[in-house]
Amino acid sequence: MSSRPELSIVVGTRNRPEGFRALVDSIEAHTPMSWELVVSDASDIPIDEQEVATDVTWPKIRIIPERPRLGHVKGYNVAFKACRGKWVLWLNDDVEVMSGYAENAIRFMEDNPHIGMGAIYYDERPHQDFHINYAWGMPYANFGILRRSFGNKLGWFDEDFEMYGADNAFTFQVLLAGMGIAGIPNSRVHHNVVNDPARQENQTQAAHFRATDILEAKYRRKLPELLQLYEQTSKGVTA
Repeated sequence: MSSRPELSIVVGTRNRPEGFRALVDSIEAHTPMSWELVVSDASDIPIDEQEVATDVTWPKIRIIPERPRLGHVKGYNVAFKACRGKWVLWLNDDVEVMSGYAENAIRFMEDNPHIGMGAIYYDERPHQDFHINYAWGMPYANFGILRRSFGNKLGWFDEDFEMYGADNAFTFQVLLAGMGIAGIPNSRVHHNVVNDPARQENQTQAAHFRATDILEAKYRRKLPELLQLYEQTSKGVTA
C-alpha cells in the first residue's frame, strides 16, 4: 500500500480462524473508504497461514505476530502504534461489522470535533440488543474510534491493565485530556459471543477483581471531576 488509508482497523486474535474470517468478510463488504486491518496475532497457528482472507483482501491486512504472547492490552497497543490511517477503529476477532459502521462513525467524529472518542453500538445475539456500556455514569467504548493523532497523544491503552478495565481507563484518559466521549448509534457491529477456549481463558474473576482494584486506586478521587467533564463535553453533540 503506497498511500495511507483513511481508516485503520485494529483487532487482536487468538485461535479463532472462523470468527476472524467472518470479520474480514464483513469488513471487505461494508468498508467503502480506503482501509487497513492491523492484527495482533497470538494464535498457536499464525493466522496468515490459514485460509482467512481473499486474494483481494490480504494486501490490506498487516499481521503482527505475538511471540511471546503479550496479552490483550499490550497486544492492541503494538497494533495501534503500527497504524497508518487518519482514523483508528478497534474491534474484537468475534465481531462482524454492519453496513454504515465506518462512514457513519467518521462522519459523527468530524461533525463533533469536541468528541475525542466515539463508542460503537453492538449487540450480543441473542442476549442483548444494540447498546453501549456505562460505568460511574459515563459511557465507555468496548469498540470505538478516534483520530490516530489523538490516540498517539494519549499513549493508547493503559498498560497497568491486562484486559478488563482498560476500556474504562481509556475513557478517563480522553476526558482528562479535555475531550468528550459519546455513543454513535448508527455505527453498529455484531458481537458473536462464543464460549470457546479463548473466551474461557479471559473470563476469570481474578482478572475482573484486579482491574476493579486498579481503577479504584487510580481514579476514585477523580470520579467527580471526570463525571463533570463528561457532562460538559457531552453537550451539543450532533447525531
